[in-house]
Amino acid sequence: MTLLLLFVFWFLWFLNFSSRTVLSPLLPIFEQDLGISHALAGSIFFSLSLGYTLSLLVSGWLTVKIGFKRSILLGFSVLAVAMFCLPFATSYILISSFTLAMGIGAGLYLPSAIPILTRAIKPDRWGKAFAFHETAASFSILSIPLLASVVLRYFGWRGLIFMISGACVAAVAAFSVLSPDPRQKSITGSGYLSTLKRRDFWAMAILWGFAGASSLGLYNIIPLFLVTERGFDLETANRVFGLSRVGGLILTFMAGYLADRYGARRVLLLALLMTGAATVAMALVKPFPLLVAALVTQATFCPVFFPVGLVAISKITDFDERSLFTGITVAFGVIFGNGFTPFLLGVAADVWSFQVGILALGFLTSLSTVLLRQLRGI
Repeated sequence: MTLLLLFVFWFLWFLNFSSRTVLSPLLPIFEQDLGISHALAGSIFFSLSLGYTLSLLVSGWLTVKIGFKRSILLGFSVLAVAMFCLPFATSYILISSFTLAMGIGAGLYLPSAIPILTRAIKPDRWGKAFAFHETAASFSILSIPLLASVVLRYFGWRGLIFMISGACVAAVAAFSVLSPDPRQKSITGSGYLSTLKRRDFWAMAILWGFAGASSLGLYNIIPLFLVTERGFDLETANRVFGLSRVGGLILTFMAGYLADRYGARRVLLLALLMTGAATVAMALVKPFPLLVAALVTQATFCPVFFPVGLVAISKITDFDERSLFTGITVAFGVIFGNGFTPFLLGVAADVWSFQVGILALGFLTSLSTVLLRQLRGI
């Protein structure tokens, strides 16, 4: 039963993550159809991340009221409806509004899923379980650009969105039957305040921010970078980008075993240093083979942070505070990493180039490793 439940959560996380990754291959289409700038196109992801962040921030309160299971059901219902409406949008305002709603629906999943999984799985297996769970995100990053390159040719971008929306409905049906519904104790406003006073919270939140910036934040802009500054056509850019994600799928699964054996701190250090170095290389190199090598290296090590980060959060929190701590931490990472980063990279591209913004991000990600000293007991 535990294994089957883990597979259901894997599929839920894949669809949840795909609701965000699917917008990246469509960004050049939105720019062309709407006639907007790089910065304005990047701000579509800010709308998505704003909704996601708001949802994360209220998730701790909501789970007390309706429970973890109903929170996930509510979130996916909102997500499916918003995605179904998105293909009917004909303006920048409508697209931003529907992506805001998508973010609100998607944000309720992770703070509720982590407590359910940690209650259903033994602590000495958290690393492996979270690693398997996180391969859903890596598989989404790998498969969605490849799926987009095929579906866009035959059905257009609207067909792609409809497919994911329908799959959300099917996944929720399976989840409603199979998932348990553990409950937590009530929290008050002091719960939020006490979390914000913790040094380990701010360390983890900032690290999550840079990891998010190097992952989805950069992911959302790379196809545009490859097309506008490296001369790729859109279909080739999506194929190269998608294939570069294969290593992340493999290493993410191995990260759980490494974290259980060697500790989360060492694995997080390796992941952030390699991610930062590869991001710098991505900005500097121009020959096709070296650019592909940088893309592969960056995409291989960056996803490692997230399952190991969830292990670290689970080890430094109690069950009753885990949902709140997770929600606020991920909220900070999402609004900074996934929301502001594409916009800031777009602004950098309008003023200088994408290369300048990507280079700065790589250096800052490497420097953020000094914050690992604040995470004790992991």
